[in-house]
Amino acid sequence: MHKTLSRRLFILAGLALGSAAHAQPSASRFVGRWTGHVRGLGDAEIVVTAVRPNGQIDGAMTFPEQGRTLAFGDKVDIANGINHGVVRESVLTIETALGGTYRLNLVEGGMSGEYTRGTTMKVPVTFQKVK
Repeated sequence: MHKTLSRRLFILAGLALGSAAHAQPSASRFVGRWTGHVRGLGDAEIVVTAVRPNGQIDGAMTFPEQGRTLAFGDKVDIANGINHGVVRESVLTIETALGGTYRLNLVEGGMSGEYTRGTTMKVPVTFQKVK
């Protein structure tokens, strides 16, 4: 029984490492500076400096017209203006300290998706990668 369990754990570990290595090239395409406009909030900029192995992003999100910059962290922190962003395959999901969630799909030259806040606000958003 011990050998069977050890063998299963070894196989699962190998699959997990293979999956992480396979997902990494796609996730790295999110690294960079992205600009867009969010109806109701104004111009926005997302700067992704890194994508961690677990998919969590590092960087910041800025709303220049409001003079607000929100860093990305391990969890949403409203009091300290911390957003939480995670990449899964070709989708970046951002939970914001301002309230609401972005779901952005990686598309040719940009990200496209929606911003939802509560049950009353759901707007399409597009961000272009700045070269």
